[in-house]
Amino acid sequence: MKRRAPQLVILLCLWAQVYAASHTLVLVVRADSKVTALDSLTVRKLFLGLPVLIDGTPLHPLRNRSDSQLDPIFLQQIVAMSQSAYDRQILIGVNRQGWLRPVEVNSGSRLIETLYADPSAVTFMWLQDVAHNPKVRVIRELWSD
Repeated sequence: MKRRAPQLVILLCLWAQVYAASHTLVLVVRADSKVTALDSLTVRKLFLGLPVLIDGTPLHPLRNRSDSQLDPIFLQQIVAMSQSAYDRQILIGVNRQGWLRPVEVNSGSRLIETLYADPSAVTFMWLQDVAHNPKVRVIRELWSD
């Protein structure tokens, strides 16, 4: 038993590191939002600036720029574009179609405040940042490592 104790401690430490390193990106809305589900195509349209309506109310996308790890995930998993292609698509939508550019928020606390203030807002965040927040509801998982 004494020989297994150090091995058990090492195993638990390794498991804790792996568990702590895993991230899950989720799509979130205010807890009282009318949004109940959004499929991948609708999420993509929303963050490309296309109008997305729920019960006749337009949704307001908030692009989370508070963590540099989010940008590549956003570009690959949500809009499926490079940064330059995304910027070009947004510019075309704004100039030709009159669509609104998604609001970009650089602070996690400001993102939460903006989400609380707007029942039509939709954003993405790390699950660990909103897991125990009763004012926020997770709509779906977008990505996990």
